[in-house]
Amino acid sequence: MEPNSQFAPRVLLAIDDLRMRRTNEAGLRSAGFAVSAPSDADAVAVLAESFSPDVVVVDTDMHGANDRPLYLQLRDDIDGYLLCIDAAGRDRARVELLRGGADDAVSVPVTPDEIAARCHALMRRPREVRKTDWDPAQQSIITLGPLVVDTGRHEIRLAGEEVQATRIEFSLLEHLCRRPTEVASRSDLLESVWGPNWVGDTHVVDVHLSNLRRKLDHADDSLRVVHTVRGVGFRISNEILDAAEAAAAAQGHLPAGDDEPADLANDELADADVR
Repeated sequence: MEPNSQFAPRVLLAIDDLRMRRTNEAGLRSAGFAVSAPSDADAVAVLAESFSPDVVVVDTDMHGANDRPLYLQLRDDIDGYLLCIDAAGRDRARVELLRGGADDAVSVPVTPDEIAARCHALMRRPREVRKTDWDPAQQSIITLGPLVVDTGRHEIRLAGEEVQATRIEFSLLEHLCRRPTEVASRSDLLESVWGPNWVGDTHVVDVHLSNLRRKLDHADDSLRVVHTVRGVGFRISNEILDAAEAAAAAQGHLPAGDDEPADLANDELADADVR
């Protein structure tokens, strides 16, 4: 029976081999998925955005623009799960795929039933972005100097330039900006963005933050936004915090007037610089 595409979980198939693509398409439809199975990498790249797939099943031998492996492009662009199909006998390659951001990886030969079962298993992971600590009074626009995160409009701006980010990248940055002077561990970020029942390599946090950093650098490569605290986690950089403090001082939010000793004001600013 053809699943109701309005409610069925969506799978995007990016498989170059015609026979393998058709058999997996049929198997996934029989398992209750709505499936899109384009025949070329360009169409896959378009559907990755317009089809909004819950799972993308991609052959690691497929290549996209500039002959870049398609799975790398999809890893950067999608919010859904990424299931990679790799060539036989490359165990080490599958390990690297998982460390590099794939949610699952299998080798050929693999049956359509197994692909469908793995897609169902991925869908059972509570990966949706959660607002466990949501407060109606919580500010919707976070401004830290040149960095503006608008949660209502789901927009990021750095030095006036809009930064296009995926849902996961946006949520990671929002989490860091809510507590800009604190270090967030990978576990903190995984629980906040992917949910407490996430099962997988914590390196996925590094992958998404690396992609976000590249986009932020494209907007303004003179500003570092996210700082890595080796062995601990991530936080907002001192450059952004210093700019935010300077902006607050200029607007009178850090008073150092005639009624306050100048050296006391300087002490407060010094304390603020201790991260």
